[in-house]
Amino acid sequence: MRSNTGFLRRSPIFVTAGAVLGLFLATVALVAAQAPAGPPKGTVWDGVFSKEQATRGRAAYAEHCASCHGGDLQGGEGKRLVGDQFWTDWRETTVDYLLTRVSTGMPLSDDGRAAGTLSASTYEDVVAYILERNDFPAGTRRLTLATGAGVQIIRRDGPGLLPATTLARVVGCLAPRGANREWTLISATEPTRVTDASAKADTGVPLGRRQYGLKFVLKSLDRFVGHRMVVTGLLLGDGGVDGLNVSTIDSVSEACQ
Repeated sequence: MRSNTGFLRRSPIFVTAGAVLGLFLATVALVAAQAPAGPPKGTVWDGVFSKEQATRGRAAYAEHCASCHGGDLQGGEGKRLVGDQFWTDWRETTVDYLLTRVSTGMPLSDDGRAAGTLSASTYEDVVAYILERNDFPAGTRRLTLATGAGVQIIRRDGPGLLPATTLARVVGCLAPRGANREWTLISATEPTRVTDASAKADTGVPLGRRQYGLKFVLKSLDRFVGHRMVVTGLLLGDGGVDGLNVSTIDSVSEACQ
């Protein structure tokens, strides 16, 4: 190979400019490679799967899922996957969360070994079919875990009350124990669905106007009166109208403001 050492010594400015240009192009390529695939975050009403994908998903569903969930998705040994049951299970979550749960938990088998054994594209197609059957519109791009990231599953008119028995988290102020000996959380936030119990709660959110009766509290709370608290539990009634069946409750600040 011919040496360019002499040329490099004679052209320091050219070499420096070339190095900068090379670094710039490499940076651009790296950023492009790391950019998330698919459309920006949105909702299931923006078209997150293609019609062709849902068609493939119909065949895959018939082969791998129908024996448990019914040929028409109306349920059987497994849960119903359309209508009210779909909304109860998945509303206020995201498409990537749904896809992850399906791809790690299905198909069902007696020993559990079948779960997660299908190809990634098969799971994507099946979820596309489930979304189509729940009357969400098709788009032009194929659904993947990346394109579904952060895409909200909400009703067309926007977020609504989470259904009863949803595992949710709220932040609010612990009021003094009432005459009925029940603890109450006041100035509390709207409930948010818990999809990852290990995820750290955003405890600094602005307080709201909600009030929740706290049921089945298994720890002494007297020393936390007036504290800002974060509570995780099952909603009693839609949106927690009848309170929370408490799983965890912790103080995050001695001052509730």
